[in-house]
Amino acid sequence: MKIAAVFWAALASLLSFPSWGEDAFKPFEVPTAHTYPTRIAIDKSDTVWFIESNFNKLGELRPAKGVFSEHNIPTPSSLPSDITASPSGKIWITESDANQLGVFDPASQLFKEYDIPTITSMPSRIVTDPRGNIWFTEFYGNKVGMFDPRRETFREYPIPTPDSRPSGIVADKKGLMWFLETQGNKLGKLNPKNGAIHEFELPIAFESPRDIVIDRSGVLWFGGHIGRNLMAFNPATEKFRSFSMPGGSVVESLTAANDGKIFCTLRTSSKIAVFDPATSAFLEFDVGVGKSQPNGIGTDARGNIWFADTAKNALVRLDKGMVGKLWIK
Repeated sequence: MKIAAVFWAALASLLSFPSWGEDAFKPFEVPTAHTYPTRIAIDKSDTVWFIESNFNKLGELRPAKGVFSEHNIPTPSSLPSDITASPSGKIWITESDANQLGVFDPASQLFKEYDIPTITSMPSRIVTDPRGNIWFTEFYGNKVGMFDPRRETFREYPIPTPDSRPSGIVADKKGLMWFLETQGNKLGKLNPKNGAIHEFELPIAFESPRDIVIDRSGVLWFGGHIGRNLMAFNPATEKFRSFSMPGGSVVESLTAANDGKIFCTLRTSSKIAVFDPATSAFLEFDVGVGKSQPNGIGTDARGNIWFADTAKNALVRLDKGMVGKLWIK
């Protein structure tokens, strides 16, 4: 069921005050120019890790000190596409062109890479499950892959729909894996205990969803990369809900905030969108002065929202204390 998006026009007057913008968003400019930061991951210590797409590097920001570090990915031109922080503190990445998983150990400052069994699988998105296993989607391999870091072994699960082009993936509290099929236009559920995959057809055609998150209640959220909708799926009822994006925006990446709101970066836009499930209301706002290109987004342990700004070569923090002020009572 489509619900009309609500855009608070009065927000424009609030955001017109320079002091509000300066207080709300704190940019951390990457010292190396033109790194093209894209995907991010935030570890237990609230260190922000990010992919430097232009230089085949893993970036690191310790916000408390404002200190950046850079780490070379061993395989040249590996085209890193996504990143996740494991419970052990290690940082895992997918290397799309190298057909590898890479892992960086902050304690030893060493990288290690593993060849994915399926040739030219093009690993896309990556996530860690509650047991510390690493899961990833194989965009061209049409499989969901799992890597056990303890045994250093792979297992792959073929997706029933041919050429489904899987992308975003997330684990729920029970350890079930949920993934998106960009070309299949489906949501998939994988049970690691028996390898069974169940697919749910999306209610709207040609959405081509890319990224997916899960909120604290277990509801899955994702947006079309072609379609102009934010979607929710409740695993308990197996029902979808669809919400039209304000102004026909397209979701690039999203995160579930600690208070239940969904924050989205928008494709080919300098804006961020916020959705409140309690009221079905959207806000859409510019993230700063000048050209911006928000990309990967995440939430830290304190409730701050972080995103990579590829155009400004920076990581940007939206402070927790300002998040509530986005909503006009």
